[in-house]
Amino acid sequence: MNILHIMVGGPESELPDLSVYDASVPWIGVDRGAIRLTERGIIPIIAMGDFDSLSKSELEHLKTITEVTEFPAEKDETDTAIGLKWALNQKPDLIRIFGATGGRLDHLLANIMMLMQPEFLDVISKIELIDRYNYIKMYTPGEYTVSKIQDKKYAAFITMANVTKLTLKGFKYPLTEANYPFGAALSSNEFSAERGTFSFQTGLILFIQSND
Repeated sequence: MNILHIMVGGPESELPDLSVYDASVPWIGVDRGAIRLTERGIIPIIAMGDFDSLSKSELEHLKTITEVTEFPAEKDETDTAIGLKWALNQKPDLIRIFGATGGRLDHLLANIMMLMQPEFLDVISKIELIDRYNYIKMYTPGEYTVSKIQDKKYAAFITMANVTKLTLKGFKYPLTEANYPFGAALSSNEFSAERGTFSFQTGLILFIQSND
């Protein structure tokens, strides 16, 4: 499987243990995320962003160890969206994004709402957002089988559009063809087995596995 990892500039305290991930997977550093990687001995294959959170010396050092693409601070796209577009152009099977949650609430919402943009809808099945406490993935209508992450107790289904005929199986609180409006938070559910299935006919669902 062709995998890419993206590190963006969210708070250090929200990052998971990166050592559990395959060290051979290439990394993309976005803004301060590039420095987060180098502090862990990881050299990204490319660093990109407006780098407004880096000092001049940090940016100059970054340019000596990897390819750097700079963008103006005043732009329509977020740095995360720029990094995600570059990653998608490499035709990966899976993209994991780290450092995209926690800290500023507007950054968190922008990163989640980014997945709902028309240009990403066809590929959101390839994208995962991961932090210390949460595994996040967006789904379009269909039927899916998901596996329980061992250190994550809770499962949540958040409707990001009006959802129809939502069915949950293999969870503590199952459902059969239920309809929910945009913004419904079906939280604090749990897997009843190692795997669960869910399906829905229309809408968008943000699926979250989390721990306290």
